[in-house]
Amino acid sequence: MSDEPVIPKKENKKLTVCVRTFGCQMNDYDSDLALGLLKKQGYEQTEDESQADVILFNTCSVRQHAEDRVFNQISYLKKEKERRPELMIGVMGCMVENYKTQFFDDFPHIDLLIGTRSIRELPQAIERARNEKQKVIELSKSGFGYDLYETPRREGKFHAYLPIMTGCDKVCSFCIVPYVRGPEISRPSKEILETVKYLADQGVKHITLLGQNVNSYGRSLRAKRPPKDGSVQHRLAESNLGSEIVSASLGMLPRNDDNFSDLLANVAQVNGIEKVSFTTSHPQDAHEALFQAIRQEPKISRRFHLPLQAGSDRILALMRRDHTLAEFRTKIDRMRQLVPDISVTTDIIVGFPGETDEEFEMTRRALEEIEFDGAFIFRYSPRPHTGAARLEDTTPEDLKTKRVSALLEMQRRITQRNNQSLLGTTCQVMVTEISKKSKEEVLARNWQEKKVVFPGTANDIGRICYVKLNELVDETFRGVRPRPDPTFREI
Repeated sequence: MSDEPVIPKKENKKLTVCVRTFGCQMNDYDSDLALGLLKKQGYEQTEDESQADVILFNTCSVRQHAEDRVFNQISYLKKEKERRPELMIGVMGCMVENYKTQFFDDFPHIDLLIGTRSIRELPQAIERARNEKQKVIELSKSGFGYDLYETPRREGKFHAYLPIMTGCDKVCSFCIVPYVRGPEISRPSKEILETVKYLADQGVKHITLLGQNVNSYGRSLRAKRPPKDGSVQHRLAESNLGSEIVSASLGMLPRNDDNFSDLLANVAQVNGIEKVSFTTSHPQDAHEALFQAIRQEPKISRRFHLPLQAGSDRILALMRRDHTLAEFRTKIDRMRQLVPDISVTTDIIVGFPGETDEEFEMTRRALEEIEFDGAFIFRYSPRPHTGAARLEDTTPEDLKTKRVSALLEMQRRITQRNNQSLLGTTCQVMVTEISKKSKEEVLARNWQEKKVVFPGTANDIGRICYVKLNELVDETFRGVRPRPDPTFREI
């Protein structure tokens, strides 16, 4: 007999589930997995909370603002729970790892909590909470919470997201991810490639590889013995900003050839796959082999997101980024030398504890000189269980806001200038959907992940062609396909 729960029907109708997702692409992926698992049990998805039998919040703890949004929405459901006691309300993801049973204390109307590595337990947890009328929490400290084959996240018919690893061993002083996602674990390359082939057979043409730090893929596979469960969390709790956490301290010794550059090249070689992208990277693990792999394989996306975070070496050291601005710039210069059409984007944190006016100016100057194609710029938000949370934050919030605004405006001008330099050129694009503004146009993305709109029909979705960029509206290009187009490929 199957161990899977039998989902009861409501008045001969299927039960419905509503999922609200906060955070990164990994969270989007996890939400799709949760929906896939519940659909296998007979649930139907709804966006209407008032009609849902189960409401799930998949949460993010990277910044306080994201947590506050979750708290507000959960509070709002208290009256709905009073009106419909049979409603199941659950919280998933990083905030569960952060707050654990405190959720039940602060929000008694919550029924279940699911940690980042316990997604496969979701259907059973819902039924236990419903049938046994008790609070349920599922937390796991090791492994993956799902199988790759269960429900790969799809964005349309032709694009799929695939996690190749989970967790992070970097322990940057501002970041809670190692605490809530756990130690770094990589999936075997054979398993990943088999899944890519499976997706390609289903018609997927674009694969995005996901991980907290994809550049360090394979480190746990090369280890003589993997880190013990909870080792990163223990170091976070016990360490101070001056302590060193390096691979050697985790007992890692080379054992095989699993590495990200080889994996990236091998994924691109799978028959039927036409485009491969990835996120996110760490500068310390961005090496020559990766740059060479991108240069040699035209199927690999030319968008490279590499977080800088700050332009001051002192602040970078306090952040425990393990690189200097000069080292970062050397890698960017080398990448641009090898791949001239690369589009580099970044992350910046403004107002880190102790940041002076001079150090903010260093960050502003770094953005101006490196000329990123885009940047996500945030105010520093202290996170529990991190080293930086113990530092005194003396920068006024209004000053942080002014600094963020100044950098955003400067980056907007840089992005506009970079984009304008592409007008009149012809680029390769993959069509993703019909334009929302005109049924006679299609939306595509080029290999730098820039949006391109041009005349087309639904039959063009999934096709690769070349488009001449004639106009720029905000950050979206408008163009035309050359006629005849000898480079057109229907794949």
